[in-house]
Amino acid sequence: MSLHSPGQAFRAALAKENPLQIVGAINANHALLAQRAGYQAIYLSGGGVAAGSLGLPDLG
Repeated sequence: MSLHSPGQAFRAALAKENPLQIVGAINANHALLAQRAGYQAIYLSGGGVAAGSLGLPDLG
């Protein structure tokens, strides 16, 4: 088993898929669903997680 830094994992994903699709998730469960769907990169924002937990709409 080899350990990779987050930067190494990101660079590997960029090398594998060009352009790299990065999916936004509002919580950890949605991030797991995106991972299972095959996405190589997922982002979470603290504000998005907090708003999603409170049931607030995405104003973005």
